[in-house]
Amino acid sequence: MVDDDDLDAAVTEGIVSQQQADALRVFAASRRPTAARPHEERFRFMRGFNDFFFTVGVALVGAALIHFSTQNPVGNLIAAAVIAAAIIWMLAELLVRRMRLVLPGILLTCFFVYFVFQAADAGWSQFVGSPPRLIRTTLKELFLQNSTPGALLAKLGAVAATASLFYWRFRLPFALLPIAASLVAAAMIAAAALPQRPDAPFVVAAVYLLCGFLVFAAAMAYDMSDPDRVTRRADCAFWLHLLAAPIIVHSLIGMVSPVSLYNRVDLTAQVAWSVVGIVAALTVVALIVDRRALFVSALSYLGIVIGYAITGAGSGDSTNIFFATLLILGVMVLVLGIGWQPLRNIVMRALPGTVARHLPPAAVRA
Repeated sequence: MVDDDDLDAAVTEGIVSQQQADALRVFAASRRPTAARPHEERFRFMRGFNDFFFTVGVALVGAALIHFSTQNPVGNLIAAAVIAAAIIWMLAELLVRRMRLVLPGILLTCFFVYFVFQAADAGWSQFVGSPPRLIRTTLKELFLQNSTPGALLAKLGAVAATASLFYWRFRLPFALLPIAASLVAAAMIAAAALPQRPDAPFVVAAVYLLCGFLVFAAAMAYDMSDPDRVTRRADCAFWLHLLAAPIIVHSLIGMVSPVSLYNRVDLTAQVAWSVVGIVAALTVVALIVDRRALFVSALSYLGIVIGYAITGAGSGDSTNIFFATLLILGVMVLVLGIGWQPLRNIVMRALPGTVARHLPPAAVRA
């Protein structure tokens, strides 16, 4: 019996194309009864401990390259970063394109994006005549060095372009995440650079929300092209949903409450109920698209609201409030996880058939 690993190996050896392998997966899924199809939100992460073994090697090599790429004369920083990125690319040729390893590929993508950003940072520093520091103590420091809007847009543009090239070459679904994240960050920087107005926080939140919806739409395009989730497109959708969910949740909450929800003093009953309504609506959307990222991203805000409610009930011990909140959140997650498919059956029956057929089918009880 031919399984996914066999198809991946056949693609690597050039026996079939990636498109033909995906078509075979769809065909095989269509011949199985619906009740026999898996309904968990799965994505390919690792096939065995061998993947983890290679990941450890990639992590060690990448850490060493980061060290040596920063221990060079100022004039060689660009060359050092480019050489490091080239080494990562060659490793990806072996581990991702030839051996089809996903987990090492995710780490290689992260290292590749880092070195491209480092090269762009050094190049911009030379362009504006500001010598870059040889060693950056934090990623935040690397990102904010020479942090004019033009500088950040140039660096993010370099990351988006090279990450797109990386995705085109290796077809690694995870590579879509840094591409989309770079574009979202660029849009946010452009919005923040607009002339300050009284409604500026709302405008920035609206731009952020629009970015989240666009990433969500891209994820749904992949999902709707493979409702049975048997091809690589489902993995592409997973990573885009993972990025879109916190953007949508955070921007919606920001539009409801301009103050920080992490400061409990600023939280009111009206805002708390608004947050509950947003979380409930996003949970319904999560059930419809059969993706849990939206609900998971809202857990922190939901936890703040629960803590606020417990405090209002008269409990003054902050430690007890914290762990009571964890208990309630944990029970909610477990109940929703157990009842996910029954709830989804109810929601899917309420949808028009023209919409439902483009979504993952609801589980059928045996």
